[in-house]
This record gives sequence, structure tokens and C-alpha cells, in this order.
Amino acid sequence: MTDIIIIYQTDKQIEGLTVTPPQTDGTDKMCLCRCEELPESVTVLGTYEDIFADEAKKAVYDRIYKPTHTYTDENGETVTSARPEKFGVFI
Repeated sequence: MTDIIIIYQTDKQIEGLTVTPPQTDGTDKMCLCRCEELPESVTVLGTYEDIFADEAKKAVYDRIYKPTHTYTDENGETVTSARPEKFGVFI
């Protein structure tokens, strides 16, 4: 079995490679992937350990999956909350 890795791409929709919904910043997409072969159009960031140990990879990860989430609640108040460090992980 292959490792679960995180991939991202900028040019096309990620399809057929993942069981988790992709994260997006509106342009680029990032998802968890378990596969034997990857299309040439994706960039492999690696495992969570790889990403969190590399500043450049972490910058891509944080750009697409922002560390905080801002939304407007039912009272019209703007609320900012911290996201879990890892997306697509069941705790």
C-alpha cells in the first residue's frame, strides 16, 4: 500500500485520486491522495511530516488551507476560529 500524501495543482481539477474533498484557495487545489501513479500535472508536497518540516511546503499548504477560518454567525458577527492543523484527518 502506498503512503497517503498531499498533492496540489494549479491547472486542472483534481479528479479520481482522492477520497477527501480538495481544499482550495479559489485557484489552486490540494488534497490527500493514495495512489500508485500520479498525473504529471500535480505537485507532491509529501506527508504531513514532510510539509511541517519544510518552510516552503508549509507556505503552500497554509496558502491553500489557511490556519484560520472567518465566517459570519447568525447574529451578523464576524467570527475567526483556528482550524485543525491537518485537513482530512478524523480524530
